[in-house]
Amino acid sequence: MKTTVSIIVSSLLLVSAAAQAADKGKPVNSWTCEDFLALKASFQPTAIGIAEALNNKDKPEEAVVDVQGIETVTPAVIEACKQDKQATFKSKVEGEWDKLKKDM
Repeated sequence: MKTTVSIIVSSLLLVSAAAQAADKGKPVNSWTCEDFLALKASFQPTAIGIAEALNNKDKPEEAVVDVQGIETVTPAVIEACKQDKQATFKSKVEGEWDKLKKDM
């Protein structure tokens, strides 16, 4: 049940975040950091949540949205993306989440 709810919520959030992307026809899987940084600041945490869900798509036990974690990791992802705007957005999210999990 939690997985289904998480998938539905993620799908709805994906539509909102994708609508704000710099290149509206580009899927989140193909975003660069530059695409992410072009989002309105209010949508950046949503995009991070979606990227994390996509990174964990084959791990249903981790498919729950971690709102507190997203709030914590968002500034780190923004800074990492500012340093390398051509990097893939999903890889930066994954890397910053891994650092956050190690600190826990």
